[in-house]
Amino acid sequence: MIPRVIVPTYNEHDSIGPLLAALRERLGPAARILVVDDSSPDGTGARVREIAARDPAVELLTRPGKLGLASAYQMALRRVLDEGREDCLVTMDADFSHDPRYVPALIAAAERHDLVIGSRYVPGGGVENWGLRRRLLSLGGNWYARRITGTPVRDQTAGLMCLRADCLRTVPFEALRSKGYAFLIALKTLCHRHGARIAELPIRFVERRQGASKMSADIVYEGLIEPWRIRFRPLP
Repeated sequence: MIPRVIVPTYNEHDSIGPLLAALRERLGPAARILVVDDSSPDGTGARVREIAARDPAVELLTRPGKLGLASAYQMALRRVLDEGREDCLVTMDADFSHDPRYVPALIAAAERHDLVIGSRYVPGGGVENWGLRRRLLSLGGNWYARRITGTPVRDQTAGLMCLRADCLRTVPFEALRSKGYAFLIALKTLCHRHGARIAELPIRFVERRQGASKMSADIVYEGLIEPWRIRFRPLP
C-alpha cells in the first residue's frame, strides 16, 4: 500500500520537526506527508517549509486562519484523492500523542480493511499521563457515542486512522457538518453505514510532550450533542 500521511497543525512548532523525522524513519523516503496548518502564529508553517525545502515528499497546505479540525481533514482528504497517487490515507495528530511507530501496522492492515483505527480501547491499548478525570471523560464519551450512533467502534474519537482511498471515494465525507473532533465520530459512522470493513489495532496514547492541549468546553459540548445529530440526521 502506498500511503499519504495527513497531519493537521495549529501551534505545533516544537513538535512538527521531530514528528516528520520520525515518520520519515518509519515509512522510508518515498512516503508523502501533507501538513495542513491553520496559519499558526508560532511559526509552525515556516518550520514545515524549511523541512519541505530539503524533503520534497513533505508538502504544506496553509489555510488563512483557525478553521477547525473537520474542515482541515475534509480539505486534505479531497486534495489527496484528487491527486490519485496513493492507496491509503493516514490521519494523525502532530504532538506525538500518536506514536509514528504504529503507522506501518495500520497501513499493512489496510490491505484487508477499509478503515483501520489506532484504538486506545481494545485489548492491548491504553493511555498514558492522563488523570482520572480525563480518563473517565474519554471512556464515558466513547461509550456514549457508541451507544447513540450505533457504530460498533470502541474508540469513536480516535484520530489515528488509515483509510483506503478506494473506499473513501465512495463515502461523501465532505457533506459531514461536524466542525471539531466530533467529525472523527461522524466519519467512522459514515464509513460503517457505507459498509466499510473496519478494524481496530491497539495503541498506547501518550499525552502531548509539549505545547497546550486543544481540549476545551466547546469540544466536550459538541461531543455530547453531535452523536444525537448523527443518529437522527440522515447521513449522506
